[in-house]
This record gives sequence, C-alpha cells and structure tokens, in this order.
Amino acid sequence: MSRTQLSIPVGLLVENVLTSGVPGEMIIEWLQRRDYSQLLPLVKESAMDFDERLQTATDIGDDWEKAIRQGYEFKFLHINGLKRLLDFRFDRKVDRDYVQDELSLKHIHLTAQEIELLQSLIGRQWLVQVEETEAAEEGRTEIESFSHLPVRIQLKFP
Repeated sequence: MSRTQLSIPVGLLVENVLTSGVPGEMIIEWLQRRDYSQLLPLVKESAMDFDERLQTATDIGDDWEKAIRQGYEFKFLHINGLKRLLDFRFDRKVDRDYVQDELSLKHIHLTAQEIELLQSLIGRQWLVQVEETEAAEEGRTEIESFSHLPVRIQLKFP
C-alpha cells in the first residue's frame, strides 16, 4: 500500500493540528466544519491560516484526512520545512537541539522510534543516519546514550 503524499503546506498543517493532542477523528471533524475555535488554543502555531491550507489541499488533491488517520510522507520538503517538521513533531529547534550545516542537520537526538517515524515522513528526499561521533556522546548519561541517538539528516541527492 502506498503512503499518502502531501505537499509542504498541507503536511505542515497536519503536523500543526497533531500538536494539539486531540484525537485524529475530532481534528478531522473540526477541520471539515472549519471550526477552529477549540483547536487554535491547543496547536503549536495558532497563527497558521487553516482555511488557506485546507483550500490548497482541495486544489491539489492532498488527502489530509487520510494522512491524519493513516500517516503520510512529504512529496518534497525543503530545509526550512524540515526544520518546522522537527519542531512540530519532535519539539527540536535549530541551534538549541541541533546544528545546521548548509543543507544538513546534525546532532539531533532522537529515539529509535522517532528516527523510524522521521524516515517514513521524509525518506523520499532526505537520508536520516545515526551519527558515529564521540563528540555526540559527551555530556550525556548512560541512559540517554541508549534511549536517544545522535542523528544527521542530509539530502539523498545533493
């Protein structure tokens, strides 16, 4: 079964509404009704224009409902979209939680489950690799070393 593919604006809409912690079916119902009053105070980026992004989804045929229910992958994702995804999904911010080196992101600490999820979202275009560096181990406890792995994300085809 192929995964639902979403454009950047629609994928980031999905990520933003998922930050609310509200069950998917309730999110879908509110978005279908275009009733955002209960959702906006709960999402990470309340200034996002939901109407515009839902219209984009309609215009280009992105199935955001299926994406919320079953997961999805990005059709294409630029570096700034990737950084927003990391913030929405994993609460990781550049210069606080990882380093940007041109078109690569380094030293992002994620669990094995998070790495697998991230790869499923961005794997068409980006390579997610566990870093093998001693520097990444400095300052971390033994428990953190086992639960969170340092990751590098880079374009598959630079």
